[in-house]
Amino acid sequence: MVKVSLQGINCIRSKLKDGTVREYHYAWRGKGAPMFWRSDSGVKVGSPEYLAALAECTPKGDLARGQFREVILAFLDSQDFAKLSPRYRKDIEISIRHPKNGIDQKFGTAPIAAISDPRIRGRVLAWRDSIGGKVGDDRVRHLQRIVKWGLDRGRIAQNQLANIASIYESNRAEILWHPEEIAAFEKGAPPHIARILIAATETGLRPGDLAQLRREHIHPTPKGQRIVLWTAKGKRHRRVASIPVTPRMAQIIAQAKGDHIITNLAGEPYQHGNYLGDAVSTWRDKLKLRSDLRLYDARGTAATRLFLAGADLKEIATHMGWSIKHASQVIERYVALSPEMTDTLADKLTRIETGTVLQNELQNGNPKIR
Repeated sequence: MVKVSLQGINCIRSKLKDGTVREYHYAWRGKGAPMFWRSDSGVKVGSPEYLAALAECTPKGDLARGQFREVILAFLDSQDFAKLSPRYRKDIEISIRHPKNGIDQKFGTAPIAAISDPRIRGRVLAWRDSIGGKVGDDRVRHLQRIVKWGLDRGRIAQNQLANIASIYESNRAEILWHPEEIAAFEKGAPPHIARILIAATETGLRPGDLAQLRREHIHPTPKGQRIVLWTAKGKRHRRVASIPVTPRMAQIIAQAKGDHIITNLAGEPYQHGNYLGDAVSTWRDKLKLRSDLRLYDARGTAATRLFLAGADLKEIATHMGWSIKHASQVIERYVALSPEMTDTLADKLTRIETGTVLQNELQNGNPKIR
């Protein structure tokens, strides 16, 4: 449960005719204060959605004047922010407004001059290290973007956050979801969570693409169905993925009650791919599966399954929305580490060698095989 300070927020409780008590939150006390939350909205106090609603109606003037929050709000209103991809804007907003370790929570009330002080670098590094992993690196990259923007606009005197090296190195080539792990997850997790992992291993789609997968992306074919959609990895790297619908994926599509294929327990679509990954990780831990497994590893699992099924690089690239070069690199990393691949190659070599021996015997006229 995230605790959020309600200092400065005007909380009003009202008793309805039927006896129900409803609570309303206003951005500040006094006449003209906008209401940004009500208890029947379904949004939890302290959630990213709650804080985003508060930020939307918070004055951008005197309340933040002289604080780093003034730079943050100006950046969010800028054309530089508006031209970013929707997904990247969402990532930055989460980094800024995260209630526990977000940029605004940690540095928003600091004087603008403090951001130019050389000592800020050490505090930012300590903040990143306390978060850890890729998330910590992402937070720093998003903070660096805001500070650089402020420097270019003359709002910040010096950039003390340039050239900060990442601490997270992504090397997950050895991590695949094994069939028995997928089966255990499907058996033990709630159906709406299990569908996330099954859909990922059957399609190879990124979590963000799974969150956006809708019925309009499913197209009939002479032999069944096909998923066709633009993948969402930034504007420059977007590609069309064309994915045959497997029997297991067809079952998931048939079970979907609304327009979105993957939904939460309430039947609502997930707002961000991170929520899918969090849900899978939570149940991975509850089921005591390997702690290094992630939802994203389902992409390598899906690519490996395609290769084991006999698909060539062009087919895999089309399926996954990759370039052929990238497909080659990924397959080289993943399939070499799949235990099933070693057995398959051994069988192929045995068949080739047996066939060669048989052909030589026939050519030499061995009467035993006539």
